[in-house]
Amino acid sequence: MGGISLGFYLASGVVLGAVCAIIAAGRGQKAWIGFVLGFFFSCFGLVAVLLMTSESRGGRVQGIAPPHPNSQWVEDPTGRHQYRLWDGQRWSAHVSDNGRSGYDPLQ
Repeated sequence: MGGISLGFYLASGVVLGAVCAIIAAGRGQKAWIGFVLGFFFSCFGLVAVLLMTSESRGGRVQGIAPPHPNSQWVEDPTGRHQYRLWDGQRWSAHVSDNGRSGYDPLQ
């Protein structure tokens, strides 16, 4: 009864790793990076995850999965227009409403 067991350290590492993974994913980073930082570096890993910036891929709309690897018109994920052009890698500024095309940058 003299010390904290190895099981406690492992369990707390898994819990903190999971928390960091959720935070990292919410910030647009890979969840596994957050888990590794939280599991191995404890509170320092949590601080590192909180300081990570979102990935700056042009045209990425937070929380919206890319629809398809090919270019196509898809429902506008921002909800500002009827359709937005997915160019195969990112959302473009080209939009369409009721058959009329337009230009509306995401940022």
